[in-house]
Amino acid sequence: MKKIMLLLLAVYTTAAYAQAPTQQAPAVLPKPAVPATSPVPATSPVPATPPVPGTPPAGNTPVKPGSPGATPPAAPIAAKPLGDSTQSTPGLLIRPATIDFKLSNGQSSVGKILITNTLPIKKQFTVYINDFVRDSTGTHIYTMPGSQPHSCAQWIKLDKTFFEAEPGQVAELDFHVQAPEVGDADKEMKWAMIFLETTQEQVVESPDGVKTTINGRMRVGVHIYQTPPNVTEKDVQIIGFRLPVPADTLRTCQIVCENTGKTQLEISSYIELANTATNEKTKVDYPLFPMFPGQKRVVYFRIPNKLPQGKYSLIGVIDAGGEVPIAAVQENIDL
Repeated sequence: MKKIMLLLLAVYTTAAYAQAPTQQAPAVLPKPAVPATSPVPATSPVPATPPVPGTPPAGNTPVKPGSPGATPPAAPIAAKPLGDSTQSTPGLLIRPATIDFKLSNGQSSVGKILITNTLPIKKQFTVYINDFVRDSTGTHIYTMPGSQPHSCAQWIKLDKTFFEAEPGQVAELDFHVQAPEVGDADKEMKWAMIFLETTQEQVVESPDGVKTTINGRMRVGVHIYQTPPNVTEKDVQIIGFRLPVPADTLRTCQIVCENTGKTQLEISSYIELANTATNEKTKVDYPLFPMFPGQKRVVYFRIPNKLPQGKYSLIGVIDAGGEVPIAAVQENIDL
């Protein structure tokens, strides 16, 4: 018999909000790669079987000058000497990977993206915005800007849609985010993606002197998140749990969870098996993953083959951090 348990954490913290954007880890692009193809529908059903069990699956509206809350015009993209670099091999470094805004209605802010070019050649970039969602496996699905109900793409004004990064220099790309004066913009989280994409061919030389011309595009996306200061509700629920079926030689089980709060969550998850005869416990962790509000996620686990036959108590856990009650499910299983 399945039992759904909700474990309430005793400690809560209060998040402090600032209007200035926060920036996170950089995205490193050492070599060119062909980008994702054209957008696909944003709705994906929960898959019946995992692609790889036990492992994580693999047009802008400008702000009118002089309007309330509008920011001053952005300066042109600036190139700065690189100086000391932490990159050990030539490539492109685009940072940060994520920029968070916390704007109320009518407020605006400026974001900055840094592009470091340690290649021996000049690189040209086009810049554009897309909407995106995550499906039940966590895969990004890209759509046209403004096509998703939680999009903030039309709030973003890019300083440039084309720029160049000289060899050994850092280019800066500014953009403005303007929250609407009225409406429900301050009642829910919004998000979008800014893409920077190279366009020209590149010649790559191997250690033995063989030169190869690559015509493929290379792009990287910077996540833009906008969470109003008054939107703080956080919650996650387990809505499904499935044990391995007899025909499944990989012994895969799955937890289906849903972000029922109003903000994005960072989820850690695991299962723990306890032998009912010896009380010996085995834990299987799943890598940390994000969940948008309203998103459903299927988390796959593979029960280790090393476990001896016997009866086990299996607990599955979804943990969104100290501010959110832990969700757990328990089941007895024969191996």
